[in-house]
Amino acid sequence: MELSQSVKLNASAADVWSYVSDFYNYAEWQPHIASIERGEKEGERVVHMKRGNTILDRVVQRDEAGRKLSYGLVPGQVTPPGVPKLEDMLATFVVADAGGKAQVSYTISVTVPEEIRPMAEKGIGADISGALQGLKDRFGEV
Repeated sequence: MELSQSVKLNASAADVWSYVSDFYNYAEWQPHIASIERGEKEGERVVHMKRGNTILDRVVQRDEAGRKLSYGLVPGQVTPPGVPKLEDMLATFVVADAGGKAQVSYTISVTVPEEIRPMAEKGIGADISGALQGLKDRFGEV
């Protein structure tokens, strides 16, 4: 399953990239995240979600020139009871220049059991929308 949304912001791509590429500040602008702690390894973080679960994720790819940041779950995590196990989750932000303004795309691809696909699509879609709304609140939308 892959879901993607984008938004054009009233700021330069360089300014938005500087903000989005700070992997440890996402709790400032993503409403589904309660707090973030740095992980034990560089590029890892412990994410405390507002819905009560905690995940460990890490940077998979960081391309400064292409303004692309991808991150995914660290494998082997124990899932709390009642929380569906997500496999092969990869989230990617791309910040492009669009006529002097920033065009931000946020894509999440993940393998989920078929029986929870509708719920997962709704939840992940809301997380993407919330993150982009956080960026709109910070920079303004064009």
